[in-house]
Amino acid sequence: MELNRNPILYYGIKWSREFYEKKLNNPAYLDLDKYFPEHTKLAERWEEIRDEALDVMNHFHVPEFHDVDKGQGFISNNDGRKWQICVLKLYDAWVEPNIDKCPKIYELLKDMPHVTTINLSYLEPGKHIPEHRGPYKGIYRYQLPLTVPKNGKCRIYVNGEPHYWKEGQGVLFDDTFPHEVKNESDEYRLALLLDVKRQDMPANLRWLDKMMYQIIKTGIYMNGAVKKAQIAA
Repeated sequence: MELNRNPILYYGIKWSREFYEKKLNNPAYLDLDKYFPEHTKLAERWEEIRDEALDVMNHFHVPEFHDVDKGQGFISNNDGRKWQICVLKLYDAWVEPNIDKCPKIYELLKDMPHVTTINLSYLEPGKHIPEHRGPYKGIYRYQLPLTVPKNGKCRIYVNGEPHYWKEGQGVLFDDTFPHEVKNESDEYRLALLLDVKRQDMPANLRWLDKMMYQIIKTGIYMNGAVKKAQIAA
């Protein structure tokens, strides 16, 4: 559980979520066309994105999530199965060695400044990401499935509601709701994961949200996550 994090960080995250939840009211799953209309540009070229993601997977060493952020060990290093991520952008910082290997994805996303984080996610057969909650309600999470297992079950639950991925068809949700992933198959699941900055933040929260974003961003940089995220041959 999240208590394996630094206690100050854990309770700071808990307080932040509770504060936002008193001010904001949105469902777990969200309308893509309303909250992230640019998704159509990605869906139209999902096969190109898939091909670059597969090339990275086949030719480079991609770190596991807890290698980039050790605080994620409780969901990444939990069952002997790998959850690897190729980070292209992390809270506005481009990971240069990684984007050099994904030029088409970079071209598609470089002019979307409210996309704050970009990951290629590789979920090993049998991997279970246990139920958890994202730390920050100032973003929405977008997933574009690139390869989905054909045999067995592979899905995400958000606030208890299952969603079964279909290749090339994205989904948008608020990751501060409890969510978990189960890949009950013998195949990899690949997906493009984006953090999309909320554009519907009420005026009375914007200054606080800007401060919260900068605090998280500074913590990520100080932890050296951008360097840890670099993939190698």
